[in-house]
Amino acid sequence: MSFFSKLFTSSESLIECPRCLGKGHVDVDDIKRLNKKLKWLPGKCAYCNGAGRVTTKIKDNVPVDTTYLSTDLPEHETQMLINGHPDAWERALTYDEQMNDFISQIYYLHFNAGLAAFKIAEFYLLSKKDDDSYKQELTELTEDIENMLAIKGKEN
Repeated sequence: MSFFSKLFTSSESLIECPRCLGKGHVDVDDIKRLNKKLKWLPGKCAYCNGAGRVTTKIKDNVPVDTTYLSTDLPEHETQMLINGHPDAWERALTYDEQMNDFISQIYYLHFNAGLAAFKIAEFYLLSKKDDDSYKQELTELTEDIENMLAIKGKEN
């Protein structure tokens, strides 16, 4: 093999991304297939970073449905996760537990306590009420909660 061939050939083989099925982006069908309806939004695939292909290392070390591995995760944290660093995996497990708890709380506050999405959002952002970004965050969180409740309503 020539110097240039070695330079441009990866030592790791690439395979089709199992998260986005090689498209480079996660769509509604992928979200349903991986059971992440309330945890992911359609967009660039974080598993392959939009390339549509991944190394066997990530496939072997990171489950395709890991909620924590998202496009807003810093690159160094992504690498720690891929390399199996215990601290990164602890954060991943904690994140998933917190996400599940948040979803459960939203459902409880709406379906059992009768609170509207806006009131639930106000409750969660109470400590940020004096921040300049409060109104924008309140609008966005209210919309997210309304979407969550609509999905739950369709399931029932």
